[in-house]
This record gives sequence, structure tokens and C-alpha cells, in this order.
Amino acid sequence: MDTDLTNGLANVTDHLRRPGPLTGVRVVDFTENMSGPLATMMLGDQGADVIKVEPPDGDILRSLGTHVGGLSAFFANLNRSKRSVGLDLRAEKAATVVAALVDGADVVVHNFRPAAASRLGIDAAALTPKRPRLIHVSIVGFGSVGPYAGRPAYDHVIQALAGFAALQTVGEGSPTLVRQGIIDKVTAYHVAQAVTAALLERTRTGLGQSIEVSMLDVAIAALWPDGMMNHTILAPDEIRTPISRSFRVTPTADGFIAFVTLTARQQEQFLKAVGFGDAKRATGELMRQGAQVIATRPTQEVVDLLSSYDVPVAPVVGLESLHENDQVQANDAIDEFLHPYLGPVRQANPGVRFADRRAGDLRPAAKLGDHNTEVLTELGFEDAVIRDLTSSGVLAVDRAATA
Repeated sequence: MDTDLTNGLANVTDHLRRPGPLTGVRVVDFTENMSGPLATMMLGDQGADVIKVEPPDGDILRSLGTHVGGLSAFFANLNRSKRSVGLDLRAEKAATVVAALVDGADVVVHNFRPAAASRLGIDAAALTPKRPRLIHVSIVGFGSVGPYAGRPAYDHVIQALAGFAALQTVGEGSPTLVRQGIIDKVTAYHVAQAVTAALLERTRTGLGQSIEVSMLDVAIAALWPDGMMNHTILAPDEIRTPISRSFRVTPTADGFIAFVTLTARQQEQFLKAVGFGDAKRATGELMRQGAQVIATRPTQEVVDLLSSYDVPVAPVVGLESLHENDQVQANDAIDEFLHPYLGPVRQANPGVRFADRRAGDLRPAAKLGDHNTEVLTELGFEDAVIRDLTSSGVLAVDRAATA
């Protein structure tokens, strides 16, 4: 480990003082799982004060997957740059806390199903009428109308309905899901962009607005440009091979590479690189023979060779060695630091960095209820009231931390 690891925790407070572009914006985050938490984490990384409101048992991801002391890596990767308040929204006394949180907020985000959000009093109908400047964001799975409205939704089922599984089919094989929460992530980016757009509009109009983001709509919009290139023009002159066919890896003598030859120039350069420079034009058979040449040579040799001919290429890098890749290190894309609860960790740095903030410089993921007293005191609650809310179970804290 380098000095960034040993100094990372000490640097957190200093870097929290650096104003990001969203400094002064307060976000109340009622979301769980991935789409909402990733969106609000991005806002927090950019300076917003994000207050994550969790149920008494915490976000479901706290205990999902590899963990230390009940705090999972999955949760930590989605919930840095936030303060945690544990709150039982079903309790009658919680209403005063919710009101105080929302009164001081610029943005509220939730991903409850519409009926549940209404029961808990955090839907737009409950929160926006008396708060005209509030930006309210609701993330839903399938949408708020139609036969699937109100059904539970995860990334897996949205991929199936939106065409992603069908697009992953190779030859006569079965449809396959992308093996990560790709729709959750794309939804998160849509949410973060929509929030910043709404904040910008509010500077002109003085008014907030209600925003609904459907995972299904996001998935279809993301699929469309290339995934539906052969299903856009309803009366085409010619149907060509879809670009999805180019998404494949090629074996080498000791691993795999990905290379792409979308242009005639790239195809010519590839054939020169593999010894078929005399060919008048690239054919499918010549490209297959070129792949056979690649299969006899080591990965690094192939990458260097194709790169020297300006062919887009990269090795397939294993997850366990991603942090060791020269280009990844040059980009400073992965940070190593001491997390106050998880110990030494690796995390991806923000994709967009302001003031060159690294993951280790940002507020680390908190335990449930770490900031109950801090946040409620800021909202004007007296100590006796906070103690009463805690003893009655309205405010929740991490049970392991208090055992």
C-alpha cells in the first residue's frame, strides 16, 4: 500500500471542506438498492449534502455480499459522500422528522413503488404542494401506468423486458442477461443529470418540479441507438449486419483481446499487421484467418502489434488484476485507502472529478444512523426529543455498533 492508503482517512475532513459544484445543495435520499443510491452518491461526490434515510434494518445492500462487521462492499461502493439517518418511516413520530428534513431540502429522491411512497407520505403529492422550490424525483421500475405498473422490479427483469437479453443472444443460443446491474447504473446517470438540469432551471424560474424516471424507459432509450439500428427505419433500402456482432473477444496464445475494425482503413491495417497486406480488400475469410494468426501469439505481443498499425485493441483484463493495469494506473482510476469500518479497500474514483477529488478524500460510507444526532440537531430538534425518538425506535442505529 502507498502513502495514500495510510493517509486517506486523515485526508477526509480536509477534502470535505473543498467546495464542489453542488455545494449548498441538500438532497434527502430515501432510496435503496443501486439505481437511487448511485445517483445520489454522484451528487454527493460533486459536493451536495446527501442525507440517506434508511429503515431500521438499513438499506438491503448493507448485508449483501462480501462484508466486514455487517457493512458490505456493495453498499460502500454506492453510498459514500452521504450522511446516514436511520428512521422508521412507518412510525407516527417520524412525520415530524420527515417534514423537517424535506423543509430544508432542495431535492428529494425515492425509489419506492408508488403505493408505498404514498403510504409513507414521501410521494410528490404529499411533499411538493407546500414546497414550490422542491425537486422531487421518483424512480420506478416499469412506470406508473400500464399492466406492469406497481410491480416489483430489479435490473434482471427490466433487462428481459427491454430487449437487453435478446440482444445478448449469440447465434442460435439462448438470450442472456448482462451480468451486472447495467440498467440500475444507466438509470442512476439519468437521475443525476435530471436533478442538475432541474436545479439549473430553478435558478431561472424559482420553481422546482416533480420528475419520474422509469427504469424501463431508461433501458429502452439506452438500447436504441445501436441495439435497435436495424429496427428504426421501418422501410429500409438495405439491412446490414448489426453492430452488436462486433462485440466479441478473440483468443490469443495466453488470453484474450478485443479489437475492432469498423472502417475500411482499420480492416486494411489489421490485415497488414497479421501478414495479409497484399489482399485487395478485406473479406470475412481473411478476417477469420487473421484471428487464427492472433491465436498463436501472446496477448501483449498482439496488443503491441495491432496498436502499431492503429487498430483499436486492448487485452481482456481480469478483475483481480484490474488495478495493476498500466493505463488504469495512469488514469488514477482506482484508489486505495483506509475505510473507517472496512479497513483497507479499493474503490473506483469518481468518473468525473472536480478539484481532483479521489474516493479516499470523500466521506466514506457510514454505518446505519451514524449521523442521527448531527442531522437532527442541525434541523433544530432538542436533545431530549432526539433521545425520545431513539429510545422509542423511531430513530435507528446500527445494532452491532451499539452492542
